[in-house]
This record gives sequence, structure tokens and C-alpha cells, in this order.
Amino acid sequence: QTCALPISIAAYLVTTPLTAQTFPPVPARLPVLARKVTYDEVATRVFRKTCWHCHGEPDFERGDGGPGNSGGFGFPGRRLNLSDYASTFAGFLEQPEKSTRRTSVFAPTKDGTPYVVAAMLARQEEEAGKEPALRGMPLGLPAVPAEDVQLVETWIAQGRAR
Repeated sequence: QTCALPISIAAYLVTTPLTAQTFPPVPARLPVLARKVTYDEVATRVFRKTCWHCHGEPDFERGDGGPGNSGGFGFPGRRLNLSDYASTFAGFLEQPEKSTRRTSVFAPTKDGTPYVVAAMLARQEEEAGKEPALRGMPLGLPAVPAEDVQLVETWIAQGRAR
């Protein structure tokens, strides 16, 4: 006896008309805040909520610091640890494809945007159906809200205060 379910699924796939995929717009980039922003605020609202699961302390993330440290999802590890102020302030990414090169996550990209902010903005572009030059972060997860990107960018612009 055969099951009608596989036939029904096949019929659905063959006969259902395709519709164009719609994408949300890229959120507007917010200006740097006038108020003081500290590491603790950035860590609480952004790093520990969004980044820490991949870029964390090895003792907290299954012994390896997550895929952002040791590699995963088909990408090499970058050895970026955002679990505390000292590690975040150091803020270097290993560049495995260029084995001896290290890049600061706070260094400006070609347009002057700090690398870590550019990666968050790139994820917003990816969700909007665009293909940015930089791989967006957080990888495979919803983009960081514009207000949280603004918070990180403000903290960096103000000198990364404790």
C-alpha cells in the first residue's frame, strides 16, 4: 500500500505558482548619539545578547568560544572574543586566509565605518536582499536593530569608554 502524502506534496510543489520574494527595506542608519555610552551598556544590549554566542569566552561557550572563535558554518575561526571589556577592547580578528595578518574590529573600512559596525550594517543589507562586500553579522541570525547598531557606533566614536 502506498502513501498519498508524497504524491500530494509533489503535486503541491509542481502546481503552486511562485511569487516574487519580497525583502524589507534596509533600516536607516541612525546618527551617533549625543549622550555618553559605556561598554557596560553596549555589552548588555548588544554583545551579550547577539554576539556572545559565537564570539565568547571559551569557558562559557562549549569549551571553544563559539564558531566566531574556533570556526564553524563553513568559515574559519576569527578568534574574536567579545565576552569582557579587555577582550573586546583588544578587538582583533585573525585573518586565517592571510595567516599572519590581524585586523582591528574598530579599524575603519573604506568608507570610514568601524569594521564591527560595517558587519552589522551588512547583515541589514543581506536581509534586504542585497549582497554587501562584507559578510554580515550575526551570521545567519536576524540583523541587529538600527538602535543597537547606533549604540555600538556611538561607543566606538566616543573612544570605547569603560
